[in-house]
Order: sequence, then structure tokens, then C-alpha cells
Amino acid sequence: MPSIESLLHRRTDLSTFVVHFTRETADGGAIDNLKAILEDRAIEARNVFGMATALAKSYKAIADSQRTVCFTETPLEHAWMMCEQIPGRTMRFDGYGLAFTRTFARRRGANPVWYLDITPGHDWLTTPVNNLVDQVREIAKDPSEGGVDAAAAADVLRLTPFIEQMGNPVGTRKEFWWEREWRHVGDFHFHPRDLVVVFAPEEDHDELVDHLAELIQRGRRPHLVDARWGLERMIAALTDVDEPGPFPS
Repeated sequence: MPSIESLLHRRTDLSTFVVHFTRETADGGAIDNLKAILEDRAIEARNVFGMATALAKSYKAIADSQRTVCFTETPLEHAWMMCEQIPGRTMRFDGYGLAFTRTFARRRGANPVWYLDITPGHDWLTTPVNNLVDQVREIAKDPSEGGVDAAAAADVLRLTPFIEQMGNPVGTRKEFWWEREWRHVGDFHFHPRDLVVVFAPEEDHDELVDHLAELIQRGRRPHLVDARWGLERMIAALTDVDEPGPFPS
């Protein structure tokens, strides 16, 4: 009888990997941020996400507990879709990123995002979560209840970074459950050997190969792939096959 592990490995709709793409910020372009991550061996949790976002804007101690690193659970051959320009999406990715196994991410404390439906016509599951967050807000305002320190320790704030909404309540659609997002609260640390691949457009591979050679003097260096490549081309890159194209050079 086959094990559940062997069965799941045959599910092409499930991914073995989680992917983090960098983007352009005030600190530099997407490739610069990728290089910084590789140098630091860490992805910084810079932004607040989840259902306590509004509360976090008022209290730094609470904001610090809601800062996360975001990943998407996606098969490598479908990573290209995350780099497309999608209407209504605020994030723009240019194909620079990292992939880890889901097993490694789970060991580091990453967890899938929980999506709660806010489509009109039924009771919203977000309402009880919002009620709990409002209770934390009242604690933060009241020194006799412990104030901000007590509020920041509330159990619900351990959950809120992992909870998002899906639906179209007021004419603005919020439907990103298809990204199969995972999050990690706080900075995400890794060793180069933990990387499955590094994503970058093919025209930047030579530059990044040199950069990785400077950073990693010994041991395995991660392979570079282009998110726009098909699966066969990625497999060829991962196995160091010469002349992987369909025609002889």
C-alpha cells in the first residue's frame, strides 16, 4: 500500500515549494533586494499583514507582532503567473526571488494563510475575528487593563497575521486565495543550502552567478532559473545539462 507521501508527490496541483519574490522598494530594485537577501541570509519582515492591520497602525508594539514575510505555494513551472500584471493587484514582481521546500518553511514557523469569505448574502466569518481585535483595541486604550503591553500579548494577535478576507463586498474584489499564500511572522532566516532555486530573468543570470560565487565559497550553490521558463527548461538547469534548448547551437 503506497504511503500518503508517495501519493501526494504525484499531485501536480500541489506544490512541494513556497516562493518569495522580491520587488522594487525605496532601498533599490528587485534584483538589489534579492542580492541583499542572499547576502544577509534572511528575508526581512518589513510589512504588516492580516486582520489586525488597522490596529497595528496605532501601536508600534502591536505592529511588530504583525510584520510578516510572505510566500506563495506554487509549482515552479507556474511561478511565472506571480510575475504577471494582474488588475486590482497592488504588488508588482519582476521575476526575482527564492524558493524553499514547504517542509523547510514549516520547520521555520511558516503557515498557510486562512481566507474567510466576505461575499454579501451570508454571515461574515470575519465578524467574530474583528470583535476580538476590537477587544484588544479597548485594552490598549485602558491603562487599568494593562494598556498596550497587555494588548500586544493578546492571543488573537498570534492568529491575525495569518487571516485574510476573500470576496467582493463593496464593488472592490479581493480574491487572492489562488495564490495559496504562506506567511512567517518576523524575519525568515536560511542558509544557502536551504534554497531550492533562485529566480531571476535569464539575462541577469551571469551577474547573479558571480554574486553567488562571491557569497558562497564552499558548498552547494543554488541553481538559477527564470520564472518564464517551462518545466523542461527548469529541469535541465537543475541538472546542469549542456545545450538544454530544442535546437543545437
